[in-house]
Amino acid sequence: MKTGKDFHEFTRVERSEAISAPCALLEGSDPVLEFRFSWEETEADLMYLALDPGTVSRITEPRTINSTYKTIVGTDGAISTAPCKTRGGDYFTLTLQVPRIPLTDQTHRKDIERFWRAYFPATLKTLGCGAHSAPHPSGS
Repeated sequence: MKTGKDFHEFTRVERSEAISAPCALLEGSDPVLEFRFSWEETEADLMYLALDPGTVSRITEPRTINSTYKTIVGTDGAISTAPCKTRGGDYFTLTLQVPRIPLTDQTHRKDIERFWRAYFPATLKTLGCGAHSAPHPSGS
């Protein structure tokens, strides 16, 4: 069934390489959802990323939520991080930005949170991350 919408993915993510890269769901040439996959040696400071004035990880009105993973949800996006030992580092951080939500629109936070609570763990599973991939199981 054709919807008349031209949805497609643009990605530079190479899971096997574990190199930080963007991924986007586009409608024509307009971004609908923008993701940034990032592998690092140290755990990311999520609030710093969320408040950064740049365009890579900034989200509006970020708030920490109670979650299995360190997570921040805003009115137009979310960021989470988790241990994930790969050739790219010991931690994986994923950012979601929803550019079509106006900065003053407060009505989508719960929808973003609900989506993120499913999407982030599914992404970790796809990447082979989980409790077993924690870089320092001894806690040191």
